[in-house]
Amino acid sequence: MPSKQTTELLLQRFRGATDDMLDRVLTPYRLRITSISQPQEGTNKAPFRASVPQDAWSAFEEGTTGKVVPKAYVEGSGNFQELIKGRVLRSLADHIEGELYFDQARFGRALAGVSVGDYLEVDPFGVTSKIESALCEASFFRQAQSKGFSVTRMPENVAMHVGTQNYFDFRLEKSKKTYRVELKSLWGTDTTKARLIHTVSRDGAGKNKARKDRQIWQTSSCRFQDQDIFAVSMWLRTGRIDEFAYALSVPEEDNPRWGLPRVPKYPAHVTQNPPVPDPPTGPWTTDLSEICRRVDGQMRRKA
Repeated sequence: MPSKQTTELLLQRFRGATDDMLDRVLTPYRLRITSISQPQEGTNKAPFRASVPQDAWSAFEEGTTGKVVPKAYVEGSGNFQELIKGRVLRSLADHIEGELYFDQARFGRALAGVSVGDYLEVDPFGVTSKIESALCEASFFRQAQSKGFSVTRMPENVAMHVGTQNYFDFRLEKSKKTYRVELKSLWGTDTTKARLIHTVSRDGAGKNKARKDRQIWQTSSCRFQDQDIFAVSMWLRTGRIDEFAYALSVPEEDNPRWGLPRVPKYPAHVTQNPPVPDPPTGPWTTDLSEICRRVDGQMRRKA
C-alpha cells in the first residue's frame, strides 16, 4: 500500500474520499477458483466456479471479466502472470459461475496452465491498466537516469502557441546526443509479441487538427519516423515492472540486422505486432546503452 504520507496527500486532494475507498480502487478482488470443467470439444471456453471474497462491495454482475493469476503470485512466492481470461456468467451469494476463455489458437495450452486454487482477479474500477502504464514510465525514467541520461517526460499534448507537438514519450540526452523513446507494451493476449500501435489519424484530425505540424497515420501501427527507439515493457511476460526490451525504429530494408518489418500496404509504418523472443534477441536487446549505440550506428549509416 502507499506510504502514510501519500495516503494523506490523496485524501487531502480528493476531499470526501476514505482509506477504504483507496483500498478498493487500488487493489483488485481475488476470487479463488474452486472447480474447473472440461470445455466442450471445439470450443475455447471452459466452465469454472470461484468463491466470492468477503470484502466484496457488490455482486459480480453477469459479463464481468478478469484475469486468472497463479496461486503462488497471490501468496507472494511468485510473479504476476495472466494465465487465461475469465468471465462471470452467474453470480450467487458465496460464489460465481463462469467461463475461462482465450483465443482459439492458444486456449488449450493456456487452460492446461490453470489449476484449482488459482485466482480470478477483477479490477472493479478499471484503474489497473493506468497504474501499470504509470509505473512502467516511472521505472523507465529511473533506469535511464541511473545510466547517466538526462530524462525528460514529453507532454501528451502541446498547445499550438507553445511549440511543436511531440509523438514520443521520452527524450534522453547524454554526451550531446539525443534519443527519442516511445514506451509500449506486450500484447495482453499474446505476450510473445510487442504492441506497437498508435491512434489512426488519416487526415490529421483530432485534438491537433488545426496545427500546422499536425500528423497523419494511415493505419493503427506506429510510424518509423516518430521515435528512435521502441521500449517495450516485459511486465506481462515476466511479472516485473522494471524489465524492458528495446528495438530501433527503423525498417528492415534500412538495417537488415536491427530493423523491424514494415506494414506491406503502408511502408512508413512498423508492423504492429513484431515478435519479441524470450529472452529478447535479434533486433531486440534488454540493454538501454546498447540500443543507444545502435541508434548512433544507424545515424552514421545515414550520414
